[in-house]
Amino acid sequence: MKRLRKVGVALLTILAIVTTLPYLVDVPKGPDADPATLLVAGAAPGARLITVDGVQSVVAQAGDPNDPALLLIHGFGGSTFGYRDVMGPLAARGWHVIAIDLPGFGLSEKSWERDYSHKAQATFALAALDQLNVDRAVLLGHSMGGNVISWILALAPERVAGLAYIDAAVAKPKSGVGSSPSTAEVLLGVPPIRRLARIVIRSAFTSATFGELLSSAFAVTSAVTPTLVTGYAASAQLRDWDLALLGIIRDSAKNSLPDSLANLTAAAGKPPTLILWGEADSWVPLRSGEVLRADLPAAEWVVLPGIGHVPFEEDVPTFIGVVGDWLDTLR
Repeated sequence: MKRLRKVGVALLTILAIVTTLPYLVDVPKGPDADPATLLVAGAAPGARLITVDGVQSVVAQAGDPNDPALLLIHGFGGSTFGYRDVMGPLAARGWHVIAIDLPGFGLSEKSWERDYSHKAQATFALAALDQLNVDRAVLLGHSMGGNVISWILALAPERVAGLAYIDAAVAKPKSGVGSSPSTAEVLLGVPPIRRLARIVIRSAFTSATFGELLSSAFAVTSAVTPTLVTGYAASAQLRDWDLALLGIIRDSAKNSLPDSLANLTAAAGKPPTLILWGEADSWVPLRSGEVLRADLPAAEWVVLPGIGHVPFEEDVPTFIGVVGDWLDTLR
C-alpha cells in the first residue's frame, strides 16, 4: 500500500510539474506584423489581401480573367511567394493564373481554432474560386498541395479541368473507419503542452535554422538566396504563426483521401493529368512519384534530372516549359 501511495505521489508531482512549468516561462515574443506590409517581400507580384469564409488570406493573379483558369496550390510552408517567377510566364501562354495562401500558411490569418485538415483547405480553395467568379480550373499542387487538389477533386469533380502534381505528397485513403483522435490531437489539446510546444518552436526558430531547413529541400542550393529565405519566412512575422503550425500538425491525421486517386479521377471523367518530379527530391523521393504514376497510368510523367523538391524555384525555365507545354494540350 505504501508503495502504491509513493507511486501516486510521484505521478501527481510529475503532473504538477508538467502543468505548471510551462506557465513559469514566458512564450518568447516575436513580431506582430501587419500582413499588408509583407506583401512585397512575402507574396507573388500583385498579391492582395482577400477575405474568404471569414478568414483573411492572400490571392495573386496574372493574365486575362477571360482565359481558362489555372489554380496554383502551394506545399507545406509555402505560399504565393513560391510561384512569383512562374505566374507571369504561364499567364503569357493564355491562362488566368491564380495563387492563394491556404489558411495557416504564408500571410494568411493565423489561429489555433481553425480546421486545417486538407478537406477544409480544399473547401477554402473552392470558396476562393467562387469569390473570384471562377467555375472551373486546372489545379496545380506542389508537395502537400498535391493532396489538397486531390481533395478538391473529391469534393467538386465537375470543377476540375486538369491536374498537375508537382513532387506531390498524396495521402492514400485509410483502410476502415476510425474516429479516435490522433496522438498529436490529444497532446496538443492539453493547454500546458501546447504552451510548452510554442515555447520550444519560438525559441528554436531563427533565420539561420529556417534557411538550413529550407535548403535541405533544394538540390540546386544556389537557388536558396537571402531574398528567397526572407520570402518563405515571412509567415513567422505574423501573430500566432506558431499556433497555426501546431493546429496544422494537430489536424494532419485527417488528411487521408476518401478514396483512391484512380477512383476519384475515374469519377471525374479522368481529367488530363501531369506528374512532374525532381529526380533528386529528398523530401518526397522519386519513388513516391512512381507510386503516384502507377495510380494514374494515363498521366504525363516528367522527371527533371538534378532537381530537388522545388522545381519551380530550382529551374524556372524548364518548369515553365514543361508545365506550359502540357497546358497547351488542354486548350
